[in-house]
Amino acid sequence: MRLAGVVTREAAAALTLGEVRVPRTALPPLEPGEYYVEDVPGCAVEDESGRALGVAVGTFWNGAHDVLTVAEQEGQEGEAGKERLIPLVPAFVVTVDARGRKIRVRWDDDV
Repeated sequence: MRLAGVVTREAAAALTLGEVRVPRTALPPLEPGEYYVEDVPGCAVEDESGRALGVAVGTFWNGAHDVLTVAEQEGQEGEAGKERLIPLVPAFVVTVDARGRKIRVRWDDDV
């Protein structure tokens, strides 16, 4: 990515941790199986058997990949408020249906 007027490494370094915003219409269309990370908060999260794990409340970058923060909801069999941190990588994420607001993951709390 290049920003207008940023032509040196030093000028780019001055923008470190800055926010970049673009209109959604400027983003490329998604291919099947792709999703934008910003679309996952609010999605229900379940394991491969369909067991509810909670709701995606946010994501963060850990330096290697994005991580999904999932909070259990009141009424689930676990502790309300318990959080799980699930890597947003193919080894753990089976499907993301951003329109349907559901994420299915490979997850076993016993491991």
